[in-house]
Amino acid sequence: MFDETVHNIIKRKNKRFALCVSIFVLAFVAGRMILTRLYMDNKVHFYTEKANIFVMSFDYIIAASVVIIYLISFFIYKRKKENHNYREAIDCFVQGSQVQVFAAALTGFLFVANSVWQVYSYVSVLSPAGGFMTKIKVYISNVPEYIKTSPLDFIIFFISALSAVYFFKTAALNFDIGENITALTENSEAEKEKDKHENIEYKYSSAHIIFSFMPILWAFLNIFKCFFDMSKNVNSPVRVYELMGFLFLSAYFVSESRMLVGRRETSRFFTFAYISLIIIAASSLPNLIWSSFWILTTNNDQIVYAVQLAVVIYIFSRIYSQIKYGRFLLQR
Repeated sequence: MFDETVHNIIKRKNKRFALCVSIFVLAFVAGRMILTRLYMDNKVHFYTEKANIFVMSFDYIIAASVVIIYLISFFIYKRKKENHNYREAIDCFVQGSQVQVFAAALTGFLFVANSVWQVYSYVSVLSPAGGFMTKIKVYISNVPEYIKTSPLDFIIFFISALSAVYFFKTAALNFDIGENITALTENSEAEKEKDKHENIEYKYSSAHIIFSFMPILWAFLNIFKCFFDMSKNVNSPVRVYELMGFLFLSAYFVSESRMLVGRRETSRFFTFAYISLIIIAASSLPNLIWSSFWILTTNNDQIVYAVQLAVVIYIFSRIYSQIKYGRFLLQR
């Protein structure tokens, strides 16, 4: 039975926590923007001699914040009631809110742009002479060599496209919204059972769940690509942020996939959402902005950072939608 009092208490707590994390995200992004611009070599990505104690400790402050958020999650999402331990959960994985539909569509578009950019890069490098059919034959004939020299890029091309499918499918969903669930109380008993089956107990298709793993694969492939790229310093602060950003991106989408299969405990979902926001935003936004002004030489193409920022917007939309439209409860 739905407990309105418990729901309100949990909702207020999540609102406050989300607001605090949002402030941290803005502060850390601003700090990283300044540090990257003023105290970091724009090519080798190590701190220069101008870096002071505050500059050198800033990364540790971010790391400590991430650890604190993770440790707090062991306690903040649990309650003891009537001599029983309960975990906080949510009755549905909210779909169809306007902000979430927009963010999902934007992220899907940028994943498509990532694949298109890879095709453009491949074509522009070859630039064969001759007519249209001659060029097509050259492009096709060079595909085996491209796969041999850049196997990860070739796989990332397809995984990006499949990731886009997941986000477009997510944007097209129009069910599992708290407002619809609340409206059940006003329906007749027959309608209530029908809506309960359609809205609350809706089972996502196997294809949709499989597609939800594509962003995880995309993140891991980019991690492997970072380690196999011997032309860049793998231990520079910029590279470390990129690696951690991809890692926590994959962790978040694992928690989202768990929500799709009915594991709706909020602890993992909100924890990895908050940590991902901090790390990905602090990594991708400075890289994208400063490289756009030719101030910083980046490790990856700019489209990769644009995709990560779209994911940041998507995660923000998920948090907002869950807190605004979901109904919180306690599970034993």
